[in-house]
Amino acid sequence: MEVTFYGSIKKHTNGDKIFSPKTTHQTLRELLGELGEFYGEDFSCFLQSDETCLILINGKGIALSGGIDSILRAGDKVEILPFVEAG
Repeated sequence: MEVTFYGSIKKHTNGDKIFSPKTTHQTLRELLGELGEFYGEDFSCFLQSDETCLILINGKGIALSGGIDSILRAGDKVEILPFVEAG
């Protein structure tokens, strides 16, 4: 499994673009917990704030696969993208 971060999200990941989890996770919730432990409170707070990012599993929004409790499988690709702002 691999997690890819895009755009402004990288400022919350110490500039990392890719993260490879050390353990196998059954759900997205568990994976996000590991990411929060690894990148710290700033990253966790960012993910928990309203409408800050879009999470895809294998190119599909998590709303289509069970939300934060989506089941993850070996080889899945998780992408975390910032929402685009215009003004």
